[in-house]
Amino acid sequence: MKKTLLAGLILAIGTLSASAQDYFCTSDEHNRAILQNDAKARQNRQELEDFTTQFQASNSAQRNSNTTIIIPVVFHILHQYGPENISDAQIHDEIGYLNRNYNKLNPDTNLVVADFIPIIANCGIEFRLAQLDPNGNCTNGIDRIVTPLTNTADDGSKLNSWPSDKYLNIWVAKSLANSGAAAYAYYPGTAPDGIDGIISRYDYIGGIGASIPSHANVITHEIGHYLNLSHVWGDTNSPGVACGDDHVNDTPITKGWTACALNAAICNPPIIENVQNYMEYSYCCHMFTEGQKLRMIATLNSFISDRNNLWSPSNLAATGLSGPPTVCAPDCDFYLDHKTVCENGTVHFYDLSALGAVSSYQWSFPGGVPSTSADSAPYVVYPSAGTYDATLTVTNATGTDTKTRTALVHVYNTNGVSLPYFEGFEDASTFPGNDGFILNEDNGITWSRVTSTHLSDSSCLRINNYLNPAGQIDEWVLPAFDFSNITTPINVTFSVANAQRNSSSTDKLQFFCSANCGTVWQLRWSKEGAGLSTAGISSVSFSPSPGPGSQWRQETANLNLLKLQPNVRLKFTNTSDRGNNTYIDDVNITGSFVNVDEAEDVQIGFAIYPNPTNSSSTIEFVLSKEQPVQLTIKDLLGKTIASVLNERLGAGYHTVSTPTLAKGIYMIDLVSGNKHHVRRLIVS
Repeated sequence: MKKTLLAGLILAIGTLSASAQDYFCTSDEHNRAILQNDAKARQNRQELEDFTTQFQASNSAQRNSNTTIIIPVVFHILHQYGPENISDAQIHDEIGYLNRNYNKLNPDTNLVVADFIPIIANCGIEFRLAQLDPNGNCTNGIDRIVTPLTNTADDGSKLNSWPSDKYLNIWVAKSLANSGAAAYAYYPGTAPDGIDGIISRYDYIGGIGASIPSHANVITHEIGHYLNLSHVWGDTNSPGVACGDDHVNDTPITKGWTACALNAAICNPPIIENVQNYMEYSYCCHMFTEGQKLRMIATLNSFISDRNNLWSPSNLAATGLSGPPTVCAPDCDFYLDHKTVCENGTVHFYDLSALGAVSSYQWSFPGGVPSTSADSAPYVVYPSAGTYDATLTVTNATGTDTKTRTALVHVYNTNGVSLPYFEGFEDASTFPGNDGFILNEDNGITWSRVTSTHLSDSSCLRINNYLNPAGQIDEWVLPAFDFSNITTPINVTFSVANAQRNSSSTDKLQFFCSANCGTVWQLRWSKEGAGLSTAGISSVSFSPSPGPGSQWRQETANLNLLKLQPNVRLKFTNTSDRGNNTYIDDVNITGSFVNVDEAEDVQIGFAIYPNPTNSSSTIEFVLSKEQPVQLTIKDLLGKTIASVLNERLGAGYHTVSTPTLAKGIYMIDLVSGNKHHVRRLIVS
């Protein structure tokens, strides 16, 4: 006999987890606690159960079971321009799966075992992307939101919730706080204000693009919870533990399955269990039963959570679903394949406009070649170092929209500074410097120079993770370096101070290097959480005591892989967990000079600094033995402008100054051991 709703029910959420076997569910203790502590939620659950019992016994159940119910849907895509910003096509593919699964149109019903074929339900529920938003504006039912809250998403990531009595809200994120989960949803009447609906990982939407077909039924399962279906073994997230009931008369009592045991009959043999049910954890789900259908139809006729208003004629008109499809003006957005290039590097831009299809494009690229374009995905070359904006205007028959993204493209100077290098953050003008820069995607809190504390002297660098949103990434890219005359060892030392906000906070600090203008970054040092902390746990905003002490720790990163490289980039990357503040001071980079007379032409370099210069520069080099040396300055045509050095020098380190030169580009030709070593000098 089927059991009634347990008086002590505390589970209001079904959570699907990512797994090697497509998807399984796991518990979510945060949402268990909500129902445990919320008497109103428990009351709503019981009232809905009482209504469901009465509804199923009434004639209205039969009348409603033959009516097509249309539910307006909005997908909120939480992204940072990564793969989690899934395509419209992937979302439409998910809608297709839902409408097939809820209307017995999925072709895999032919795989259902014979015992359950007679009760496969056509639920008569249709899902459509909304055509009007809550303000009556044109929409395609896809709301794209740039936010770091796409990382380790939870209920706090459910931004821009549309009224839950008018729309089914589905949020899509890069990752969930429950790292094993793929999606979760609340039962009707149990969700706090503003979070009713479903949240899912981006790779569990539809079966194309960033997802795969075996993931496409996850949202079908979660909508089952949204419409008051339990797991077939009962109100837990733990299949296979004990035989249980789901309050539906035609689904046999089962333990629940995480494998496709089609002939399983454990709980009440010889009765076969409904392993192929969408509310199972098996990976072979193909059906709802007639009893589950009536339970969902009852929910859609109940005032609990206003599910009955979703498909009312007035709401279908308000959400734009009672008339012909609309064509919206485009909502402009764009991205690029990489934001950092060397001088004369190429950047590929992409249109990411939403809502209406775009019929024409107009791009503007200050500092780029070409400077304008009408292509949908143009390639742009940037000849000169600097930071550049980009603008796109998109148009269709309904309207026009424009977007400018400032400080978007960073073009690296190919003339790097020489070692040794030291940054103590004492001079405000040297941070981040003319050639260094900050990457701050959210235009919010980022790296900043502070004078309130320090390791040495009077200032240091801080990232305020105490206020920075979780998942936000901020980068400090150092100036370009010239390692062409540097051999091993090459070491970076820096001092760091950090406190955890609590024992579970995992702020992360990393140090990367690149020898190809940031196209590929290589990790050289990384610490997070307790490993990063130098001062234990502090529940208040952390600031280390000024001066040397136990709250500062020196770290070392090895850069030997960059020896003899002429154009090196380095960066510090902070990933916030909204834990506590991190400080950096006394960044020091050192290396050993190569002997210019022993190196091959393809490897040799020698230091010229400053370069570029507006007056004279210093040239430095090392000899392994006494020998004649010539140093000549030539123009780009090979004409000698000045002879700086022509004499016999002993082994060791040497420096020489260039004369003051007119503006232009010059070649510095150093001859030692009958070999020419040529470097470029820019005078501006």
